[in-house]
Amino acid sequence: MKKRILISTGGTGGHVIPAGIFFQHLKNDFDVFLSSDDRGMKFLNLEKEKVKIINTPKIKNNLFLLPFNFFLIIVFIIKSFFFIRKNNINILISTGGYMSLPLCISAKILNLKIYLFEPIMVIGRANA
Repeated sequence: MKKRILISTGGTGGHVIPAGIFFQHLKNDFDVFLSSDDRGMKFLNLEKEKVKIINTPKIKNNLFLLPFNFFLIIVFIIKSFFFIRKNNINILISTGGYMSLPLCISAKILNLKIYLFEPIMVIGRANA
């Protein structure tokens, strides 16, 4: 049985294009899934059934929205947890982006191997 890999990426070309290259490279030897948000879909030309859209909200520096954003992050961690369990994912590869945070936390809870790859020059908040 092939190992199952989830590649998590943000929504910008700097994150999505390397994730697509990982996907193309690994798809013949592994069962590979890819997650992005709606912004990242314009950079992808992949099998639709292997792409999971997770629209994690961008965390802003607004104190009034902090409790709401925290609640949404918890909801996305729970959704990510069940997605990983349902698809029996063995390895998570993250190319960064704030939308990868819930998946990375869920993978850590499930004690999966996590590989972080930051393809852009400035390390973002999710990989820092």
